[in-house]
Amino acid sequence: MDNINLSDTEREELMAMQRSRMMAVGQVRRARLILLLDHGASREAIMNELRCDSRFITTWKTRFASERLAGLYGRHPGRAPRRNLAHLEARVLDYTLRRKPQDGSPHWSSRKLATQWACRS
Repeated sequence: MDNINLSDTEREELMAMQRSRMMAVGQVRRARLILLLDHGASREAIMNELRCDSRFITTWKTRFASERLAGLYGRHPGRAPRRNLAHLEARVLDYTLRRKPQDGSPHWSSRKLATQWACRS
């Protein structure tokens, strides 16, 4: 496998990341991967040592090649899309206007509504 030409500062930074006990496990693993690639380890040896597949190696090798050290930090995929709150409010209002609480009380409380809504779904 072709070596990645690391500068001295990059190598020192990667070795510090590898030794770190405060860094996230994923970042340590990626630093270790780049150091193994730079050392010239085979793909099979890396997969055995890091217990990863070839996609992991390819992904992080390409990202490191294009972005260097900055590319080793994971990217958050973003948060889940917001639910349509107007639609949810309309459903809750429809439910409360068309039905009475099962315990016979004249009005809904938030807790009663939550209990009924959970049982319904």
